[in-house]
Amino acid sequence: MKLWRLIRRRKMMIGAIALTLTVGATAAQAAGADKITLPIPVNFPIFSGGAKVEVDKEAVVIDGSTYLPLRAFGEALGKQIDWNDWERTITLKNAPKLKSVSTWNNPGALGKGISEGGFSGLTRIPGDPENVFYTLADRGPNGQVGKDKLRTFPVDDFQPRIYKIKADGEKLEILETIKLQLPEGKTDAVTKSRFITGLPNMVGADEIPYDELGQKELSYDPDGLDLEGIAYNPNDDTFWLADEYRPSLVQVKRDGTVLKRFVPFGAKQALAGAQTDIVELFPAFYNKRVPNRGFEGVTITPDGKTLYASIQSPLALPDQKTSDNSRNLRILKMDLSKQELVGEYVYYAENAASYEGIKQKDQVISDLFALSSNVLLVDERDKMAGKEAQVKRIYKSDFSKATNLLGTDYSANLEAMPQEMLRQAGIVPVTKELIVDFVKLGYPHEKIEGIVAVDKRTIAIVNDNDFAVNYDEQGKLSLTGTPTQMHVVELQEDLY
Repeated sequence: MKLWRLIRRRKMMIGAIALTLTVGATAAQAAGADKITLPIPVNFPIFSGGAKVEVDKEAVVIDGSTYLPLRAFGEALGKQIDWNDWERTITLKNAPKLKSVSTWNNPGALGKGISEGGFSGLTRIPGDPENVFYTLADRGPNGQVGKDKLRTFPVDDFQPRIYKIKADGEKLEILETIKLQLPEGKTDAVTKSRFITGLPNMVGADEIPYDELGQKELSYDPDGLDLEGIAYNPNDDTFWLADEYRPSLVQVKRDGTVLKRFVPFGAKQALAGAQTDIVELFPAFYNKRVPNRGFEGVTITPDGKTLYASIQSPLALPDQKTSDNSRNLRILKMDLSKQELVGEYVYYAENAASYEGIKQKDQVISDLFALSSNVLLVDERDKMAGKEAQVKRIYKSDFSKATNLLGTDYSANLEAMPQEMLRQAGIVPVTKELIVDFVKLGYPHEKIEGIVAVDKRTIAIVNDNDFAVNYDEQGKLSLTGTPTQMHVVELQEDLY
């Protein structure tokens, strides 16, 4: 967020903002009590702790007072700055510190020079050591080739899997690999075994799967899953997984056996031939998810009673263009004991127009983690990496005072409602309190795809390296060398 740009655009006096830094100045004189002078840029060197503070905007003098760039000055003092667009507030907090980075140094071979990776979620099981986690891989190595961006699956027999992992200093270890499988007596249409694939489910609703070169169409798998999130229910010892394809939520045993797959109404008939127990649960318009933008995050509250699940991007309601420009992201709430929906809430994404080179459609939710029955950590990110990245953030969101839209007329039209319309309708999004800005910590990757609060002052995340697969301009498969890593951050203030 460019603070000066915001102030100029809205013609706001800095004194009207929630928090400002001002110092007296003699570089300019007020023109009189009944007049306001234009801002005068001044090149004042600013020092903190003996070091010069580098600022992206010069200080300005207005009516004899000098106004400093808040973000740069606050960060020089070890503060993390957050502008809340919905509440119109600025908050300063003590900045978190990077504690450790653990790398998966020797991932297993999948064939064609491709290695394991693709971590797309993170959770913990109560009672495990603090450095032991569970994560999962998505649908396997894939990419896009040619001018038509055909979706390729160079390792088409990849089996979606859960990993039990351990962060040991700079090393990330795999303690156990759990491949997803159908119940006994069931046979997958593609593998001809109990194991399922990561291939798309159906013609028309999903991308067409191709081989490595984009020349041969592959089979669809009605039981195939593109896994993006993982949560653990202590009450029945099962995992719940978020799937992008339908979108769906999948309940599995600890050994990877699929128990149920929860889908939108109208999807069950389209999944003819599936061997999984299909349950229609979500509103039918969830079938209008943008391809590759289905359920991305899932979490279960510590008491095991409630599940939350997030859609990665706005639904295509009524169309793709609306989705591309909407800031309204959906988070569902489910009563696990009854296995029924009890809530739907708006998470208001960052405004891409406030950043350089970011499209609104690429402002997404990548994961969730429940701190309590009503408070979650939310992973919001852009599509950029390295120096170009601007939004790689973990927010804390409170649902207790947010508007429950489930079953209302607003729910089916949410994507088309800009901020002013939400306010007029009395719709209150979940709150957003910045906890970690990973851009400020030098995070090198595009994706943060798994988050866990280890304790009240420690957060762990993992990246999805997309199996380090890419295609060059000639359509040849190449490897990026991007590693799979876990970053652990130490907070300076308690989460709860």
